Amino acid sequence: MNKSKIVLIVVCVALLVFLALSVKVIDKGTEGQYTGEVAFDASASSGDDWDQVLAEITGNAVDVTTADLAALGDGKAVTIKGAVTGFESKASGKKNTITVAPEGYSGDAVFTVQLGSIYSGTAIRDSQTVKAFGDFTNQTEWSAYAKALNSEMHEKIIVPLNIDEGIQGKNVTITGVATGSGNDINITPVAIAIE
Repeated sequence: MNKSKIVLIVVCVALLVFLALSVKVIDKGTEGQYTGEVAFDASASSGDDWDQVLAEITGNAVDVTTADLAALGDGKAVTIKGAVTGFESKASGKKNTITVAPEGYSGDAVFTVQLGSIYSGTAIRDSQTVKAFGDFTNQTEWSAYAKALNSEMHEKIIVPLNIDEGIQGKNVTITGVATGSGNDINITPVAIAIE
């Protein structure tokens, strides 16, 4: 064997030893400790923000009888509040609703309140200014935040009330975000009181 081959072999062996000693294998899920990038947790984010979101939406809510419901549509929402009477509840798996009649409202709109546990839309997220799209890495996180806010509301507002068919005919005060168009108004609640 000539001298150059021996030197090449020694260099390769030294390089392999160096690489073997300098590479660190890290456990799955701990990458953030080394890269600084931490996985997004929508539940933690919405939980931290819930009190501010609730205060903002309830603070901006206008009486349902004077709300500009004509502004709804094309993704626009109106925060509303008011006394309503529940008269028809519908359960469809995890997507439960109750149709309500707002006191003092004389228009033709039909108001449906979402009672979960599955909620359509992103009304709560879109009606708050605590966080904006730019606060998130991508659309997936922004969407997850909307779902997490809906879940936060469900656990803190709906679940403790244990709402069932017995709500029909009762007086209810509600604050929420109205969406929809024409005569179909959907309300995602942020506060409910049942008398």
